[in-house]
Amino acid sequence: MTRKEEAYNYIRGEIVHNHFRPNEVISENQITEKLNMSRTPVREALKQLEADGLIEMRGRENVVAPLTENAVQEVYELRSLLETFALKKTINIIPIVKLNEIEEQFESTAAQNNWDAYLKVDTDFHELITHLAGHPRLSQFLGILKAQTARTRHVSSYNPNRMSRSLEEHKEIIKWIRQRNLDEAEKALAYHLQRVYDSVRTYLNYLNA
Repeated sequence: MTRKEEAYNYIRGEIVHNHFRPNEVISENQITEKLNMSRTPVREALKQLEADGLIEMRGRENVVAPLTENAVQEVYELRSLLETFALKKTINIIPIVKLNEIEEQFESTAAQNNWDAYLKVDTDFHELITHLAGHPRLSQFLGILKAQTARTRHVSSYNPNRMSRSLEEHKEIIKWIRQRNLDEAEKALAYHLQRVYDSVRTYLNYLNA
């Protein structure tokens, strides 16, 4: 891992987990001291995070981007379009054994009430749907959304009922993919994504406070 990647992963993680709050100024000096590195990799990481939409430049300051209702809606709409497109391509080639493994992991992490582990399985599942060889532009667009999607996933975890509902939604998607039923799988995926962003909107005021 390069020093830039180390800085990027650290700052991104702090934003995604809401340790760096919306509209908070990120100090280059504090990051360099925390990670014991020079300013160059930190500045490069901040530029990448700006491209990801997690940081905004205000004057000469790097500020954590607010998570607004409009931003949440836009990410939801783009993610729905891209994941639905990918599902059309992957539904008949996703291995059943992999679906079974993912479902077991969902159930196990939910039983432990371990949100971090559960969200890792969530990410793996949606990447299973969207992983398409020979579609570099789709991968590029999904990569741009990935950081913001991770942020909204963590916001939805503030809802105390969200994990149990999410588990049932994922099991429904998996069921229809396993049966290679595209129409029902698309409906289940759309329903799940809508519920995620409904949950996020509910907690926006808390996040931005």
